[in-house]
Amino acid sequence: MMKKSIYLLLLPVFLFACKSNKTQPEKDSVTAAPKTHSTKALIAEFKPIIQGVWVKSDYVDKVIATKSPLAAADLATGLTAMNISTGKIAGDSIIAEGGWSNHEGGDLILKFKPGKKKSTIQLGPGDLGYSIQNGDTILTTYWPDDNKNIIATRYRKVAIKSAEGFAQGTFQTINKGLIAGSYSFKDTTGTTSTVIFRTNGTLSGFFAFKQYHVNIDLNSDVMDNLDEISFDYKASTSYSFKFIGDTLKLYDTRPNEDSTLLVLDKLRYTLVKQK
Repeated sequence: MMKKSIYLLLLPVFLFACKSNKTQPEKDSVTAAPKTHSTKALIAEFKPIIQGVWVKSDYVDKVIATKSPLAAADLATGLTAMNISTGKIAGDSIIAEGGWSNHEGGDLILKFKPGKKKSTIQLGPGDLGYSIQNGDTILTTYWPDDNKNIIATRYRKVAIKSAEGFAQGTFQTINKGLIAGSYSFKDTTGTTSTVIFRTNGTLSGFFAFKQYHVNIDLNSDVMDNLDEISFDYKASTSYSFKFIGDTLKLYDTRPNEDSTLLVLDKLRYTLVKQK
């Protein structure tokens, strides 16, 4: 049986970048200097921009391109998601929520003071800037690595309420790009049905299951080396999965001889995505 994701503990139970309907001019906080560096002016500029849930763009893009969270695990490092609730601003600061390596959460201190990089504000030991292009808003963090090199990382906004949290935002983004949709499914009796995977993690038409969860906390423990989907999480019904074109295959798994890795076992179910 496959390992439960620790990251799921951040969920209370279980869309891509938002686009404005209005044409907006391109704007970049890093190249367009603010009129003043006062805290009041920085709050006025950044507050309407940074509000909400944000997920790491390159990681999400790779999951969708490869159809595999495991293949994208090398990018699930550092700060992978943020939840910034600007209603909690106190003085010149706000405590935001951060998701680290799809594994655990922690606080981020955001200060409305000039960052080290031009036209940014302070975020922990680094800086935070933004850009708006064709109505899409992107946040960029400038964060020092262990060698004090500054690493720029881009984040896209998720169309959920901040109160739902960054874990929900991450899961819904992955669900939408990876698996959400309608599938044809033929069971062992030869009966064909339609299975619907929804972005919010619910499903119908697949036996009596009501919920699904794609594991994105991978390669962090033993026997944690295969893509995994679980159904009705508390019941611990889990399979490894592979996409081949529009076909979703679900496999049983078993441990290798020294129980350090999982290996694919019997193919259990095949679902074909409807166009």
